[in-house]
Amino acid sequence: MSKELAIIDLIAQLSGQTEAMADDAYWDESARLVYTTDMLVENRHFSLAYFTPQDLGWKAAAVNISDLAGMGAQLKCVLISLGLPEHLPLTFVRELYQGFQSACQQFDGFIAGGDTVGSPTLTLNVTAIGTCPEGTNPGRRFAAQAGDWIIATGYHGLSKVGLEALTHHWSDYNTSKQAHLRPLPQIQAGHVLAGKFERYALMDSSDGLADALIKIGLSSKQPLVVEQRKLPIHPEVSAYAQQQSSQNEAINAEQVALDTVLYGGEDFQLVATVPAVDADILAHFHVIGRVGSETLQPGAYLTTGPSLPPVSLQLNRTYQHLQGWQW
Repeated sequence: MSKELAIIDLIAQLSGQTEAMADDAYWDESARLVYTTDMLVENRHFSLAYFTPQDLGWKAAAVNISDLAGMGAQLKCVLISLGLPEHLPLTFVRELYQGFQSACQQFDGFIAGGDTVGSPTLTLNVTAIGTCPEGTNPGRRFAAQAGDWIIATGYHGLSKVGLEALTHHWSDYNTSKQAHLRPLPQIQAGHVLAGKFERYALMDSSDGLADALIKIGLSSKQPLVVEQRKLPIHPEVSAYAQQQSSQNEAINAEQVALDTVLYGGEDFQLVATVPAVDADILAHFHVIGRVGSETLQPGAYLTTGPSLPPVSLQLNRTYQHLQGWQW
């Protein structure tokens, strides 16, 4: 178990709210509200060397809005708390909030308040509140069942490529850079699922496609089996993989592309399992596999060919928030 999951498990045991903490956001059924919070810390989650204040405000809001999307909820409002270093001018704060405001407006929400304190490190904590209107049902991690289709929105791996391009000052990979700086939460796709199904598993892929698949599989006590040939790979991810291979003959470009898609992280797409697929679903999602196998343990697996055994996806290869900590 990762250190982050160990902390979450500890808090759940102490609070007695194990089911309430089973997702990335809290579903208040009586009020039909969803609550989530997330924190970004300078030089841990972002660098001002390549983030403008507007981009940073957008992303800080977007990562929380994505957690709402990962429950099938709609944005209502956000509350923003800033830990602000003394050297940053008021113009920085204004532009930062312009980014917050742009993201909220795009997804029909508003800034409802927050807090500001002095801090040696720029820190942004956002709490987002969403709604699941009557007639819709939130997605839960533990709801996958054998026979379900595994579906995912968009492309995975772009944010990883964008981070590499930004930190190394590469002039190309513009789509990937945009994916890293200004991710687009998949609110509409989540809303489609919420209005269509009474039962479906759902979460966003903020820590990687493999992370989402594994956590849904473990929470649902089911094996999720993904087919490699069904994973969409963006041309910029392929170009990045070819670039890495050309610089080192020992590196296999196909494997780099696959690893980037599975383990890159910060793509803020949606991963779900659903009992049926129709045109409404295919307008937003790719079908990438099925749930269930008599021979596999709960978790997530990749099939690479018809005659090859499934390969287990590894949680320790996904993004770990407390990586390197010694307890």
